Amino acid sequence: MHTMRFQILDVRFWIRVVACLAGPFILFLSPHAVGQVENVPIGNQVYDFLDRMGVKGILPLYSNTAIPLSRKEVADFILRVQEERERLTAADREFLRKFEQEFAHEIHPQVETASILFRDGLDLFSDKEKYLYAYSDSSLTTYIEFLGSFDYRRSSGDSYGSVHATLENHGGRIRGTIKQRLGYFLQATNGTLFGDRAFALSDPRLRSNVKFNDLDSPYFDFTEAYLRADLSWFNLQFGREYSRFGTGYSDRLLLSDNAPVFDFLKLDAHYKSLRFSFIHGSLLPDSTVFAGIPVTEPIGSNKYLAMHRIQLSLFDMLNVSASEMIIYQRYSPEFAYLNPINFYKSSEHSLRDRDNALLDFDVELFPVAGYKVYGSWLIDDIDFSKMGTGWWGNEFGWQGGACITDAAGLANVDAVIEYTRLEPYLYTNRLNGNDYTHNNTGLGHHLPPNSDEWFLQFRYRPMKSLRTLITYIHERHGENIISTGQVIKNVGGDVMQGHRNTDSETAAFLDGNLVRKDHVRLQAIYEPATNFFVTGSYEFQQTYNSSFAQTTNDHLASIKVSVEY
Repeated sequence: MHTMRFQILDVRFWIRVVACLAGPFILFLSPHAVGQVENVPIGNQVYDFLDRMGVKGILPLYSNTAIPLSRKEVADFILRVQEERERLTAADREFLRKFEQEFAHEIHPQVETASILFRDGLDLFSDKEKYLYAYSDSSLTTYIEFLGSFDYRRSSGDSYGSVHATLENHGGRIRGTIKQRLGYFLQATNGTLFGDRAFALSDPRLRSNVKFNDLDSPYFDFTEAYLRADLSWFNLQFGREYSRFGTGYSDRLLLSDNAPVFDFLKLDAHYKSLRFSFIHGSLLPDSTVFAGIPVTEPIGSNKYLAMHRIQLSLFDMLNVSASEMIIYQRYSPEFAYLNPINFYKSSEHSLRDRDNALLDFDVELFPVAGYKVYGSWLIDDIDFSKMGTGWWGNEFGWQGGACITDAAGLANVDAVIEYTRLEPYLYTNRLNGNDYTHNNTGLGHHLPPNSDEWFLQFRYRPMKSLRTLITYIHERHGENIISTGQVIKNVGGDVMQGHRNTDSETAAFLDGNLVRKDHVRLQAIYEPATNFFVTGSYEFQQTYNSSFAQTTNDHLASIKVSVEY
């Protein structure tokens, strides 16, 4: 831990590292563009604000279906919102002023008024953006922040009994831009668990953390780091960073942040109303191998993800997208999947049909100001001749919903209603290791296959320092039937258990052990001073399991204090 802290705070060390890596790129870059080109992390609340502005019609055709965005792009959106200031509610204007300060260096660097600890001393309660250290000149910007959180969680009820878990997490973030063209980002944190380990593992981030699980320790760590080169109308990025692709508010069908972060090479191109993205990443294989699933790749093969996506905006009211993904295993990356514009499914056939190809279509429709209707159709596999027969291999995912701003005439109240359905065997594969997973966790929606979910959420933001959410979720899932650790009836209910030759050729939706869950969740995020957050939540969870013919009730509560300084 001492070594990590020393490296984060040694500014000169990191500037030298980034400058050396950037050198070959900078020689070819134009000096004319301005702004920070590193990305805004996907957890930043500015994305909720921009999405609200998009639905209200203030940012026509703004899409939250592919994030993160660069700080430069986000600043451009904020400038466009400024032009429509008179259409904002009082709370919206407060949020706008907040984000004008957060992105002041990109919008008006000459009036940037951040509070720098190593220059101005401790400044806990102001509305200024806060950093440990900041440096800026015509060639280089560097911002360094301390990250810390203390999270107390408690459960009472039938699943865990009366238990608690406390998570302490600390670390730092360094980011900046070189020559207005090369962005760099490093974020590293270490944490410790105090309390009940089984309850803590209900958190998917901890459940898939290698240090916490494979090393069987109370400690966990997270790291994101990348370089991103802005080459005018397209960008290149290399490193690791959480991303989201897809239309959903409850979760994304295509790519979510449930699984651990992974390393990738990314290309983004944006020209007028057309946007293209390509990702090629390295994944960790699953630790579980199920009997009856053929193994085609040699021991020691690496697991990879390739994805490309094209999005087109039409008629000032419609975004349509198409995406193609491949999960494959080789000793080294496959050249066919390194080609950003190749047709992956056809290439997969020519490579002897040993990989897992998926196809996705998204649509966002803005019929009138204040309303957005959206949907996704994910195709894992399809045989048109067997449509309607119940054949297990027609593996689809559907998601659709609507978002309304200032719902029912209530200022600053947004509503979302969404339905998601994952057919049996979605995300799985008939060959071992080709599941749409990373280190035992699904890359897409958090639901397992053979499930559906209704999601209803109300968001109320009365002021820039307070955000509240009320959420109701109803889930259904058909579990595989297991006896003495063996799957005796495979109904396509486990993302890591593909179809075996001995399994039924038909798969009925919600077959197997039926599990129903209802969640009611209350959440509030209070920001008493810029970059200081207090988050409180309460959730009631009721579960019915048909295999035991019993209902369990659980009460989950948490309070989290976090700082970015």
